[in-house]
Amino acid sequence: MAYYIEILQQYNQELLDKLVALEKEAFGSGGLNKWHLVPFINHGKVFVLYNDDEPIGLMEVMLDFDNRQLAYLFGLSIKTEYKNQGLGSKLFDYVLQWLQKAGFKEVELTVDPNNEGAYHIYKDKFGFKKEEYRDEEYGRNEPRLVMKLNL
Repeated sequence: MAYYIEILQQYNQELLDKLVALEKEAFGSGGLNKWHLVPFINHGKVFVLYNDDEPIGLMEVMLDFDNRQLAYLFGLSIKTEYKNQGLGSKLFDYVLQWLQKAGFKEVELTVDPNNEGAYHIYKDKFGFKKEEYRDEEYGRNEPRLVMKLNL
C-alpha cells in the first residue's frame, strides 16, 4: 500500500462522489456535499489521504478572516475500513505541519462533547486545549466544544 497526501486542486465528478461518500460515512447528514466541498477546494484547503489512487480520508481547512493567523479545521474523515490504523493521525499531523510552515500561529476545531475518543486524541495526542462550550453550535441540541492549539 502506498499512502500519500495531497492538497486537492483539481477534481472530477468521480472524485467528488468518493469524497462526499467519505463525508456521509463519517458525519451522516452533517457531511459535506458537492455544493459545500467544491468551495472548500477552490477557496479553502482540502487535504486528501490516498491509498494508491483511492481517496480514503480528507480534511478541510478554512481561514479565519477575523484572525489571519488562525486556521479552522472543519472536518476530518477516514474511510471505515482504514480506521484505527493511525492514518487519521497521519493526515492530522501532516495538516498541522503544513499550517505551521504556512505561517499560521493557531488552529481551532470543534468536537461533539459526547465524542470522548476524538476529544482525547485532540487533547492528549495533539495538544489542543478546550476553549469554550457552545450549546447550540450547529442548531438545536447540537453542542460543541471549541478546542485550540498554538503552533
